[in-house]
Amino acid sequence: MTTEVKAPLLIESNEPMDDFLPGPKDYCYCGNEKLFIECCGSTQAERPPPYGLFMFENYVDPDTVKELVAFADTCEGQRLMVIDEKNSTPDNIVKTEDKRRVTERVPLGEWRQRMNKMVTNIYVKLAKRCFERELDWLEAPDLMRYYEGGFYVRHADSQNFDANIHKWNKVIDRDISMLIYLNDEFEGGELSFYRLNYQIKPQAGAVVLFPSDHRFLHQAEKVTKGKRYAIVSWASAKGIEKIAQKPPQCAIYP
Repeated sequence: MTTEVKAPLLIESNEPMDDFLPGPKDYCYCGNEKLFIECCGSTQAERPPPYGLFMFENYVDPDTVKELVAFADTCEGQRLMVIDEKNSTPDNIVKTEDKRRVTERVPLGEWRQRMNKMVTNIYVKLAKRCFERELDWLEAPDLMRYYEGGFYVRHADSQNFDANIHKWNKVIDRDISMLIYLNDEFEGGELSFYRLNYQIKPQAGAVVLFPSDHRFLHQAEKVTKGKRYAIVSWASAKGIEKIAQKPPQCAIYP
């Protein structure tokens, strides 16, 4: 059997990328010498996370999680928006309301500095551990709240699909995506990676990381009962080609 070469954890080039579609008879992208459907694309209910997807349960201190949720419950939220693909450039990201994303941002207020420090520390440790990379910067974290009926359709955090050339283009300097879940007393709201046949049920205190490109196209499923809290942030890794002239205004330098 021919040894397959592992796909890189992080994509270093900004060249347009072909769609990521390993079929059932193709070897897995992880280089494990197995078929995709028997490896990272398996449909088995109980299996390890696919190559490139990392989850750390109970990573954040439970008391911090409870304190943050209690604070968020007292705050009014702001409707979250998505990147306007037609009117954005790498150096001028325009955002707009979109029915594909039904959620809101909770203003961090007195929690902002504490949150920035906590998320930066987690990012630095786990980026090195999981991706063997140091960070140029990370985007200041946001706290998101999904009420019943809230969701975010499948998307890639750094790329958009260009139907004219049938390729994925990088539109923002994001290499690593991170979510920190703060609660699990709700129904629905799973994080689904459809191309990998993998779904994560959020757990309070868990941290999830994965590459921001289209290989990890994902969706926040609709919350059917209760409300779901998650912290989100994206990072740009050292040694990876940038598309913007400068970091975003919300950049934090570790």
